Amino acid sequence: MARMLRPDWEGALHHIMVRGIDGRTVFSGESDKEDLVHRLEKLVVLNEVEIYAWAIMPNHLHLLLLRTGKLPVYRFMHRLLTGYAVAFNLRNNRSGHVFQGRFKSILAQEELYFVRLLRYIHRNPLKGGVVKDTMELENYRWCGHGSILGIHCYPWHNRSFVLSKFGDDLEEQISKYSKVVIAETDDKMADVFLCGTFMLGKDGISPASTAGSLWPSFCRVLGNRDFALKTLGRLKRNGAEHIRERMESHRQIENLFDWVEKKLGFTRHMIQGEARSPSLSDARALVAWVSTRRLGLSQSDCMRILRMSRNGVREAIRRGEILVSKSHFIRENSIW
Repeated sequence: MARMLRPDWEGALHHIMVRGIDGRTVFSGESDKEDLVHRLEKLVVLNEVEIYAWAIMPNHLHLLLLRTGKLPVYRFMHRLLTGYAVAFNLRNNRSGHVFQGRFKSILAQEELYFVRLLRYIHRNPLKGGVVKDTMELENYRWCGHGSILGIHCYPWHNRSFVLSKFGDDLEEQISKYSKVVIAETDDKMADVFLCGTFMLGKDGISPASTAGSLWPSFCRVLGNRDFALKTLGRLKRNGAEHIRERMESHRQIENLFDWVEKKLGFTRHMIQGEARSPSLSDARALVAWVSTRRLGLSQSDCMRILRMSRNGVREAIRRGEILVSKSHFIRENSIW
């Protein structure tokens, strides 16, 4: 089952989100945040991207960035997150995953959503309770708001381009930008910023769902219908001839978990948890084998679904194959 290409090319504007595994805190102390900022500084120039907005929260990260060269954004994010994860584990004497799967990115239509995303990202510390008011937001070092205002200096943050959206001279620009960010308005579009306006699939485009799902679609856009159709057309021209219908994958996985709960007595929460027993291991093995051998998901997808390491998934698939071959009950009662 082919995975859809990310909509990423020179000039692509992305809203990128990264979350700690299971929502855990991964940017807690000053040393964590300083490490991430230092890595951003080194990688921005090397990987040909520009950062317009950013916010480091205790358990997640937001970036608004533009790809300016030939290197795909995923390489930038891979280097950023892998390097940080290794250092984080060393600092905390731990092992295993730090982030919840791959990063999530939504291609954004600049003329419609640039300023809105700028406001949404830079207000994140205020909305999330990391700071208590706009004065603290200005002085919060781990967000691009203070950088835009000139309070903090981050050479890798493209402050001049952001301010160019708000007038001609610096005083006017800062004044207008500040009014946009500090304005007390109801952010009814927050779900749209997180989920996009359209999802792209083999049969065209469809309105993006904001409902919770097992994992986000790889190909969502934030823009109008014409923008979504043009993005889909460009993806197909770039070689995405077989577009994976992730919503269908979601449905199949949900059905699999329902079957395991009804027939074997283990809920999805139990299967994704850390408890260990022979029968629970069998249930995980069955999910791993069916997901990869019958539903066509990749091992990486299976790692995210089961919250296991790659070696753990490989062993589970092997065990699942043996289990299915020996169990008449599973073969006779299966739905796949």
